[in-house]
Amino acid sequence: MSSSYDRIGVNYAELRRPDPRIAARVGAALGPARTVLNVGAGTGSYEPADRQVTAVEPSTEMVQQRPPSAAKVVRARAEALPFHDDSFDASMAILTVHHWSDKVAGLRRCAG
Repeated sequence: MSSSYDRIGVNYAELRRPDPRIAARVGAALGPARTVLNVGAGTGSYEPADRQVTAVEPSTEMVQQRPPSAAKVVRARAEALPFHDDSFDASMAILTVHHWSDKVAGLRRCAG
């Protein structure tokens, strides 16, 4: 499985740092959700540490840059998530939707 981030994601974790304002908004938007699906998770920059997160990422380059403390990652694409409906309390997708080949299908799977 390859992704454009296999080409452009080199040094991503070093160059892109999470913005605490965005992290705070993500936490607020997730509300009381305890289990969270992070679709297009990248290096895990905005994964909330206080919840059970499952990351989905198609790019080998991005998966390799995830820190050891990051959430468990599943190699998949938003359009074909390998989970049953209602497996998570909430889904999140930060700075990723514009990379999906079928945005409508991906959003439907995230909502499922």
